[in-house]
Amino acid sequence: MKKASLVIFSIIAVGILCFAGTVSAAKAGYSVGNFQGTEITADGLAGAGEWSDSFGDWLYDGWTKTTSIINTKFEMTTGIMDQWKIEVLSDTTNDAGDAFMFSFCGAQDNAMTPQAADDVLVNYTRSGTVIYRGTGTGWAPDAAIVLGSNVIVASSMAASPASATPHWIIELKFDKSGGIAGTSYNSNVRLAVYDASTKKTLMWPPVSEKDVPNSWGLCDYSTFAGQSIPEGLTIGVMVLMSAGAVIGGTRHFRKQPKTKITV
Repeated sequence: MKKASLVIFSIIAVGILCFAGTVSAAKAGYSVGNFQGTEITADGLAGAGEWSDSFGDWLYDGWTKTTSIINTKFEMTTGIMDQWKIEVLSDTTNDAGDAFMFSFCGAQDNAMTPQAADDVLVNYTRSGTVIYRGTGTGWAPDAAIVLGSNVIVASSMAASPASATPHWIIELKFDKSGGIAGTSYNSNVRLAVYDASTKKTLMWPPVSEKDVPNSWGLCDYSTFAGQSIPEGLTIGVMVLMSAGAVIGGTRHFRKQPKTKITV
């Protein structure tokens, strides 16, 4: 009984350590792997194979996971360019009031309000895009971050490998090396879409706010190009599973001590 308790305790301890290591000043438990991949054409069309080398996750309606998806990868052709794809499978109508918001914190400083050094908000609507910088208390337009250069965003209503039904697809390229100070490789981000026809806002991570940086999720860089990660399987889960296998295997296959027989 004591040995079984020790095994369970060891697995829980490893799990706590690995999950603590994957979260950095972000919404606890929510991170997306950002692997190096090929450069995309940010035209709002998810071409076949264009995103096959990226990490995927889902958008949330409150705490409920939806079928709508996000993908991310980075490329370094001209700088450090994060690339994002958002597919709103539930939005099949082209409404003037539709909106997409991308919030970015480069320094991961766990702030309660948007900071001037490293927090950026991209607000995209059908009629245009405005880029904001944090002020310490809120947001203000920032002409130093140039649309079409530092930030490229486009959308369309089209079919994709994810769904044959035309739906809202958004592609974003975000140059972390141009006009955006205080940026490290890892960052905290939030993605949100507003569907004017349903009046719903879907987002990643769930129940996050554009004005509260420490509610955003972790965008976790990796230098391994072309890695394939099963959807929903995080580094923390993999380490936890591995720890359980190692501890359990060690206990099962360990050579049993010889019993001393007293005559």
